[in-house]
Amino acid sequence: MAVPGDRIPVRLAGRCLRIQSIVSLLLAGSLLLIGPVAAYSSAFGSLAAFLPALFFALIVTPKFGPDSAAFLRAAVVAEVVKILLTALLCLAVFIWVKPLAAGWFFAGMLLVIFSGRFGLLFRA
Repeated sequence: MAVPGDRIPVRLAGRCLRIQSIVSLLLAGSLLLIGPVAAYSSAFGSLAAFLPALFFALIVTPKFGPDSAAFLRAAVVAEVVKILLTALLCLAVFIWVKPLAAGWFFAGMLLVIFSGRFGLLFRA
């Protein structure tokens, strides 16, 4: 459990978000070799995963500390909003972005999600 003044959870969340953004940019940049539709489709997929994760981190990390009830309340609310935000972003992309390479959209989304989990392997 984190103790007051312990910044390890904040640094860990920041590391995960940095890894996610780097992976997103590398994927979109490398997909420019295939074509612009693949590149921006993966970028939109990456954003559909990254923005809700950023929101979650901004809501939950300040709540780390001795008050576990406040932390749990913030985590549950942030997770529900994260899921809804992800669904809304996916819906918006599929409605308004034409043409869209759906496979690259979901590849970008999955790669960003799993790269964030990969960032959890490294401790401060």
